[in-house]
Amino acid sequence: MSEEQTTAVEEQQSEVTQETQAIDPGVTFLDQLPEDLRTEPSLKNFTNVGDMAKSLVHAQKMVGMDKIPVPGKHSTQEDWEVIYSKLGRPSDPNEYQFETKIDASDPGLQEFKNVAHQIGLNPDQANKILNFYGELSENGKEQLQVQEQQVREASESELRKDWGLAFDKKVQQADTVFKTYFPQELKDQKLANGNLLGNDPQFIKALAQLAENFSEDNMTAENDLTMTPDDAQREIEKLTAPGTPYWDKKHPGHQAAVDEVFMLQNMKYGISPEQSE
Repeated sequence: MSEEQTTAVEEQQSEVTQETQAIDPGVTFLDQLPEDLRTEPSLKNFTNVGDMAKSLVHAQKMVGMDKIPVPGKHSTQEDWEVIYSKLGRPSDPNEYQFETKIDASDPGLQEFKNVAHQIGLNPDQANKILNFYGELSENGKEQLQVQEQQVREASESELRKDWGLAFDKKVQQADTVFKTYFPQELKDQKLANGNLLGNDPQFIKALAQLAENFSEDNMTAENDLTMTPDDAQREIEKLTAPGTPYWDKKHPGHQAAVDEVFMLQNMKYGISPEQSE
């Protein structure tokens, strides 16, 4: 073999060796870097030149941009002030402009502005928080009104059941006693069950009983057409007791007793005189 042929064979073998090394899976991207860079932590996630080039391009694009320092546990209040400002916090609490139903002069609104500024909220963040709690408050008020209405209706239903046709008269008597002896604001005192004292059936019954005790004219079946069911039943028992005219058809007062018992029965079951006709 001539010297030229020997040189050609050696070159071919060298190229094969280089190609084998290029595709050798045992050789990593970091192995191809200079030794002083192989242990660089910022390069350990790169597996090829392309990825490293993309990262370099991205870093170059970031140069000159308005960047915000990442706060850490050693950041001072001054550091945070810089961050808040860069994130859009106004320079003064009074610069917040809110879209809300709350009156601008409301002390609570001004206090919210101060707190929002202190914790670094930008106007959009502050507005969303204020609107959220505003809607939450409105929903709470509506639910409270519904609950109070339900309690009032339940209280009235209980009183109507106990007082029957005498309901309006009893309520009026109770209201008169309250206005005479109690301060008006006491009606709005809230009880443990959510009811107001002025709507509490037990309290109203107590006032009505006071009215009865204060009255100089204790009305009877003869002059009162609005007796409670219990009062009507007691009168019925008196009129229908054994030996009374109610049982003696020949007695002159028999028919009057029957008519009165009939009227009392209507009162007991809440039937007005107009309905019984």
